[in-house]
Amino acid sequence: MDGLQAQFGKNLRALREARGLTQEALAEAARLDRSYVGGIERGERNPSLTVVGRLAVALKVPLSSLFTGVGGDSAITVPTGGVSATEHDGCITIGFPYDQYDAEYVLYGARRVEYDQVLNTLKRGLASTKSNANAVADAFLMAATLWPDANPSDIWTFLISRIYCAPSSHPAAKARLNLEQSWKRTSGWALERVLVRHYGQVLGRDGVSIEISDRAKKEALLSVVDDPRLVPDKADALLTYEADSEEKLLGVIHVKASIAERRTDDVPMSQALIEAGFLSILWTMDSKSFPSTKPFNRGEFGDPDRKTSDKRRDIEEHGHFSACFSYNANTHPTVDKHAAARIFVCDFRNPDDQFSRLIAAHRALLTR
Repeated sequence: MDGLQAQFGKNLRALREARGLTQEALAEAARLDRSYVGGIERGERNPSLTVVGRLAVALKVPLSSLFTGVGGDSAITVPTGGVSATEHDGCITIGFPYDQYDAEYVLYGARRVEYDQVLNTLKRGLASTKSNANAVADAFLMAATLWPDANPSDIWTFLISRIYCAPSSHPAAKARLNLEQSWKRTSGWALERVLVRHYGQVLGRDGVSIEISDRAKKEALLSVVDDPRLVPDKADALLTYEADSEEKLLGVIHVKASIAERRTDDVPMSQALIEAGFLSILWTMDSKSFPSTKPFNRGEFGDPDRKTSDKRRDIEEHGHFSACFSYNANTHPTVDKHAAARIFVCDFRNPDDQFSRLIAAHRALLTR
């Protein structure tokens, strides 16, 4: 028992220091005596489950974080408050609070040194003068490169977003930010940058430019169609090409972390673009899960073999977008080649994929 208590005490101290708390501060937050907390850290005290629960709440970490290594698991890395990473058996278990649950996500084929590399990239970016969106894009693209077999949407949902929302990931000057709200704003901009950086070079090879443009440029390119449904602010990324020494619009990309996120607001503009002969693509992480100890990122399109969701019908039956590209491996792609539009499932292994080929094919049609 002494060895188990000693490991528990080491975990408690590591978690406390990672949160930047003194023993006094932790004791006050957990409604305990400072000397009792010190005794636990030294392995001299055997806390009750009630006390363990109060310590976990005070530290804002999953209960499992306090027991890492108690019974033989590998040592824990707690780089940010509320997020833990444990390496074991050729994988990493990411621990994080998810509503009332101590949730875990297993990242197979990953090493802790790689996790720390992604973590530090994000933290350095958030501490620098560059935008938070660029920091998130840098960290995500690094993670997608390090772990090509992982579900990209899982990395986005269960790793990058959780680290971002941990207070200790940010400089002290930003400690008062509402990080959940900050993530909602930042993540959209970051996804746009991920899209442009991943596909920019391969699309350029086919004579297509993909970019995040300012409002003036959007207005100028969209003005070729006199239609009030074309709202510049709803064009997240533009696809353009050069013809007769003039930059022309090829299409618009609607970028969404979740397809429920203002999706229907984009439909009028999307329909106007398609009617005018332009591409209008929905590009999404299709992120959707429910709180549990082992959350499953099932997405929002549903299983067509059981029930066809309204969101799926938007694409396949109504053709509200030219196509939809999901980066959630759990999304069911369209199998009916006669659908009004199709849902494709991609990843970040190679930008020369179905997304870039569809755009290149549309560009080739214009030169015939």
